[in-house]
This record gives sequence, structure tokens and C-alpha cells, in this order.
Amino acid sequence: MSSIPSPGILATIAAVFRQNRVPCLVLNLFAVALVASYYQVPSLAGFWELVGDFKTRWSFVFSCVSTMFAAAVMPFFILMAMGTLPSEGRWQRLALLMLFWGYRGMEIDLFYRFQGWLFGQGNDARTLLIKVVVDQFVLSPLWFVPTYVIALRWVDLGGSWSHLRASLDREFWTRTCPMVLITNWIIWIPALACVYSLPAALQFPLFTIVMCFFILVVTVMTRRKNEADKPAKM
Repeated sequence: MSSIPSPGILATIAAVFRQNRVPCLVLNLFAVALVASYYQVPSLAGFWELVGDFKTRWSFVFSCVSTMFAAAVMPFFILMAMGTLPSEGRWQRLALLMLFWGYRGMEIDLFYRFQGWLFGQGNDARTLLIKVVVDQFVLSPLWFVPTYVIALRWVDLGGSWSHLRASLDREFWTRTCPMVLITNWIIWIPALACVYSLPAALQFPLFTIVMCFFILVVTVMTRRKNEADKPAKM
């Protein structure tokens, strides 16, 4: 029986955009609303000040724990409630995800601080543009997206390094990574303009909120693709 040819990369990108345009729009409108509440709603000033002080006080502990919760723990239990997680190895999966996201949260926090040191903490259009471009068109294609997709595959393979190496084939680099990168751009380019427009102490808290929804979108999208790739039982 001949196999059905995979769609081209442009068709895949178009499909990714169609699948995610509504959740991405809702997510970014939510991010805009949070930023607007900081600048336009004086009654919330005390709340935002408390959030900023808490982040500053706990520093990398905050970035580690908050990312672990937003990107690993919360999506895990939501997906488990949806019935999309296999029962076998699910707690190992949670432990591996927490390990990765705890580290990644501190890494991104350090990157935000580096960008603030290098380009300043202004929220003018030029500063925001530079930070978003460096983030999304330098670090994301070279490091953030590939390592995220590799880590997600490593978790799906139960932490097996040998199986991971065998799975990093041509399709992984020419289709899977570009697909996630496009999804990343759709969500994070406008979202990061919101993130970088806030004071330094509030940038990471907004990032964790957006990250939670981003992980849900990518995880559900990846699982749907894996189910579609499974051969039908005869």
C-alpha cells in the first residue's frame, strides 16, 4: 500500500496558521488587556506593584517555579483532565517537564535581563523592535525553539537519549521545527511587544501567563499530528 505524501512546508505553515489564528488572537488580546490595565487602570497599580516586588524579591526562584507551574504543571493537569495523556509514564512525564521548564524559566529570565542591560529598559518603539527582533529572529530559531522541540520529544520518549537521537531525522529539522517556529512567531511576536513594554520586574510574570497558553496550543497541535500519523488499524 502506497503511503500518502506529506504536504509541503508552505502548506504545513498555512495549516498551522489556520489552526492557531483564533487562540493566538485571543491570547494576544489578553496580553494587551493586561498591559493596558497596568498603564490605564490606577486602581490596579497596587496589585502590579506587589507582583513586581514579589518577582524582584524571589528573583530566579520566581522564574524557575512560576515557569515550572505555568508551562509544566498546569498544562499537564489540564491535558490529563481532557483525557489526552496516556496513563503509562504520565508522572515521569511531569517530572521531566518540570525539570526542563524550571531550567528554561531561569534561562529566559536571564535573557530578559541581558536584553535590558544591552538595549535599556525603555518602552519606546525602537527599543521594543530591537528586543523583539533579537528574541524572535536570532535566539528563537537558533536556540529557544529547537531546544524546546527536542526537549518535548525527549519527554515523549520517556527520557531516552538513544531514541531521541534516532528521532532527530530530516523531517524533524525541515518540518517539525519550522512548524513550531511559525507557531512561535504567530504568538510571541505581538506578545513580546507587550512583555517588553512593561517594567523589568513585570516582564517575566506576563511571560509566564502567555507561556502557559502557548504550551497548551503546541502540545495539543503536536499530539493531533502524532495521532494523525499513526497507521489506521485494519
